[in-house]
Amino acid sequence: MSDKEQKSAYGLGRAARLNLSLEMLNEMANTGRPMDAVLSSYFRHLQDALERRDRRDLENRVRSVLLHYRRLLWWLKKIKLEPTMRAMLLADMILSENADIPQLEKLCNGARNRMDMLRKEEIAALKRLLGKEINHPDMSDAVQSECPDWAQAGLKKAFGETFTEELAALATKSTSDYRVNTLHTTPEEAQQSLASQGFKTEPCPMSPIGLRQSDAGGPILSETDAFRQGWIEVQDEGSQLVALFAGAKKGMQVVDFCAGAGGKTLAIAAQMQNSGHLVACDVHSKRLSRAKVRLKRAGIVNTQRVLLENTYDKWVKKSRGKFDRVLIDAPCSGTGTWRRNPDSKWSKDETDLSELVALQADIIKSANRLVKSGGRMIYATCSLLPEENEEQIENFLKENDKFTLVKAKTVWEENFETPYPCANEDYLRLSPHTNGCDGFFACVLEKK
Repeated sequence: MSDKEQKSAYGLGRAARLNLSLEMLNEMANTGRPMDAVLSSYFRHLQDALERRDRRDLENRVRSVLLHYRRLLWWLKKIKLEPTMRAMLLADMILSENADIPQLEKLCNGARNRMDMLRKEEIAALKRLLGKEINHPDMSDAVQSECPDWAQAGLKKAFGETFTEELAALATKSTSDYRVNTLHTTPEEAQQSLASQGFKTEPCPMSPIGLRQSDAGGPILSETDAFRQGWIEVQDEGSQLVALFAGAKKGMQVVDFCAGAGGKTLAIAAQMQNSGHLVACDVHSKRLSRAKVRLKRAGIVNTQRVLLENTYDKWVKKSRGKFDRVLIDAPCSGTGTWRRNPDSKWSKDETDLSELVALQADIIKSANRLVKSGGRMIYATCSLLPEENEEQIENFLKENDKFTLVKAKTVWEENFETPYPCANEDYLRLSPHTNGCDGFFACVLEKK
């Protein structure tokens, strides 16, 4: 799209936004880029043309297609329409928004910044969807639950009889959660500051340092004083809980081994009251660069960033046995974050999962060397699959008798005043259906 066309896109209204939605979906399908990256790229290019409600409309429309992806494929097969992103977008408008053919013809008239006109065969096929709902009794559990084949066995093993309910929750709209930077303020003060500018929140049910947006109205978060002053960070409640679960204390030596852009690093630094020594490691320089900006804005001074060449970097060997806490927020399939990243379901397969499981095992094998005697290693993922979680820990403990499992309930009671939120006392397992936050797994191993 040319600069001139970009600037005029919003002026063309709903039809132009529908066309932009299709462009975004096609880019994801053709390049494999994640939804967030594609949306951000388009929004930057169109920042002078799009208002807040337009960005929301575009994101919701793209997200709707991805959330209904497998069911839309089922319907397109049933009506014998080629499963293109265009067909999926049009079918979703009928099945999810009760759009009719005249409405679609008006939106798809072939003009500039509009989708091509509907073809006769498209009209004939789409008419068969009128009056239908997105769900159909003939759909299998996997289709209705929007579960990809590569994850189905693991999720059924994890959830058993509640599989359908858990998967349905993973297809709902995610919450907007924020972590309060306790180095600068309290949750109460942050909430009051946000409220004074029309940004309404309420305390998160489990995290003592979390706020959850209760009203979609008000200003953009980045325009609030609380955000500009480094009082709050965007972070799902589940992620906050994992960071606090590490139990880092003032004066400790701590490593965030897979720190990425520093979300949990920031929370741990505040937990340590900006004292001791916190090391944020990662193999991706760009992610660590983003962490630098966030650390500065939050006023963090006790953190060192270390770029690793690989999982077995020489720094790990040199730092053997020096740390009280080692958090491994391991790369994973991200099944627990499908509410936020529905596209990730369809961008992976069995081979990707196998590679991730092998990588996780390597990371544990390397990072455990950093733990001192009496120290703890915290292993966490945002996955809900047993092979990335319990089975990883069981396999590690079989081969390493220097560590013992500390019950998750015990660790929770050491760090939180709220009741333990899980049925399993050995492992912390959070999910949208059970806990209302993203899906996470965490466990604690203590070195003898």
